[in-house]
Amino acid sequence: MVSERTGIIRTWELSSRHFGFRTLPRQARARDKLDYLLDRALRTQGIITLDSVCYRDAPRKLAIRRLIDGRVRRKELVRVAIDGLQKPEMWLEPRVLDARAQPAELVHILSPFDPLIIQRKRLKLLFDYDHAFEAYVPKSKRRFGYFALPVLVGDEIVAALDLKTDRERRRVLIQKWTWLRKSSRTLKPRIEETLARFETFQLGR
Repeated sequence: MVSERTGIIRTWELSSRHFGFRTLPRQARARDKLDYLLDRALRTQGIITLDSVCYRDAPRKLAIRRLIDGRVRRKELVRVAIDGLQKPEMWLEPRVLDARAQPAELVHILSPFDPLIIQRKRLKLLFDYDHAFEAYVPKSKRRFGYFALPVLVGDEIVAALDLKTDRERRRVLIQKWTWLRKSSRTLKPRIEETLARFETFQLGR
């Protein structure tokens, strides 16, 4: 296991020596792993589908579905639909239904490798947006740019920004700004404010 990181340098150590185990803990059972995968998905995604829990892990779908059905019977999960959409099936924990929505529409500049963006089927289902990573697309065929970052405001993806870091001049450059909805242009001042914080974070100011 990795016991220490210094920049990109990683130090590896035997886990038993790093943690100082006198006796090794028992290995996780198959059911423990399934519970972990489902609980992680519920914690990070809020609303789940079978595909979103088993992203890139299709062989576990049958076992995860059985686990979901068991939790539904125990009323630990409830099935939900969005605007009458029946497929795919979706579930969440009852407490999520009782949670109050955040009044502020926070602005997030997302990496194309953010889990929200990577799971493209879920992204399309919940946000009606399909992001294509265009670094491997010929320049003439790019819509958003080489390394476009989706911009999430509240519960809507409103723009895609193709950004590039100029480390010599210590700036983040906007190569291209693409609005996904014309009505979103009023959000530009708030997005620019977030971009300023993003630049500070990227350059370690």
